[in-house]
Amino acid sequence: MPIRNQIATIVQTLAGNPSFIYGTAGELNALADDAAFPGVFLYPLQNIEIKPAVNGSVDNSFSIYLEFLFKTEFGQYTADNETYVNQALQLANQFMIKASNYREDNGRYFRVKTGEKAKCVPVYNKFDVNTTGIGLTLTLSAMYSPDIV
Repeated sequence: MPIRNQIATIVQTLAGNPSFIYGTAGELNALADDAAFPGVFLYPLQNIEIKPAVNGSVDNSFSIYLEFLFKTEFGQYTADNETYVNQALQLANQFMIKASNYREDNGRYFRVKTGEKAKCVPVYNKFDVNTTGIGLTLTLSAMYSPDIV
């Protein structure tokens, strides 16, 4: 099963029941026009690092970029949107916790390495529908499935 499906499953468990949208930047901009908000927007996988281990196993680490966005009004100032940034940050924190605990069958699916920093930046006036929130870059390791994309 593709990683995006696992991430979509995690998103469905977040508070506020955000919608999940996947695609390239252009696709996401078009899909945002009809999306329900809040929404979690997943861009295609970034770097995939394959590390063979001494015991014969292989560790697959990959970077994901997600945006946790709320619909906002045109013409609002940055200060007016701080509430949305804070709410989006809470969703991103929930996502990280749930991703590290996500199980499929009898095993954990992802590993979020302790000490690994996730990068989070505010996002303002994104897409044609005008959204605000945060962008999260996170490195995950697939622990369970050999099929990562």
